[in-house]
Amino acid sequence: MVPPKNKTWKRARKPEQKAERIDAILEAAGVLLEEQGLDGTGLNAIARQAGLSKPNLYVYFESREAILLQLLLKESSVWAKSFKRRLDQIEKVGDVDAVASAFADSLARRRRFCTLSASLASVFEHNVGPETVAQFKREFLSIVQPCVAALSQALPELSDEESSRALAMLVMSATGMWAHCHPSASVEVVLKQPEFEHIKFDFKETVFDLAACFLRGLLTGA
Repeated sequence: MVPPKNKTWKRARKPEQKAERIDAILEAAGVLLEEQGLDGTGLNAIARQAGLSKPNLYVYFESREAILLQLLLKESSVWAKSFKRRLDQIEKVGDVDAVASAFADSLARRRRFCTLSASLASVFEHNVGPETVAQFKREFLSIVQPCVAALSQALPELSDEESSRALAMLVMSATGMWAHCHPSASVEVVLKQPEFEHIKFDFKETVFDLAACFLRGLLTGA
């Protein structure tokens, strides 16, 4: 829960107080991301939204990018649990369409996860040190490992290594589609014109097509 912008925080001395402060910072960043996009999610704005001073942010994070990387881990955990749950519900082993549907369903409403993932390599992994990047990747791989195992069970022709690479490629491709499938108001107007209707894409349907085609091709060569 984001604290009121005018809340005066007491100095965090206990671990639980520090954890509360970090949660407030991450949620503030998430709210700004949804309301104003990446451009509006700067350190000053995050500090105001969280009810902190900008210098206080540096007590917990080295940069804006470090905050957004941590937020991405939080959103990744929510998405991964959703995806694994859907994979576990698949009744028929080897059902590519069911796996593709599970993947598309798991991403359909994950705006924060998709927006952040799409900017990971081009934005967030800049302006942070190697240790921060390494720690992020360790935690992310740990978060998605249950999904990798569940994917291998759903499609047993794939090894764990193949499932891991497949999932990485699918996430990179699918999250990159989010902005194209959720365009600005001006683009929405343009896409309603008959000459452009064929390039308007529904996110969930497009991700399903992507996953189904990719996985079938992968299995053919497995």
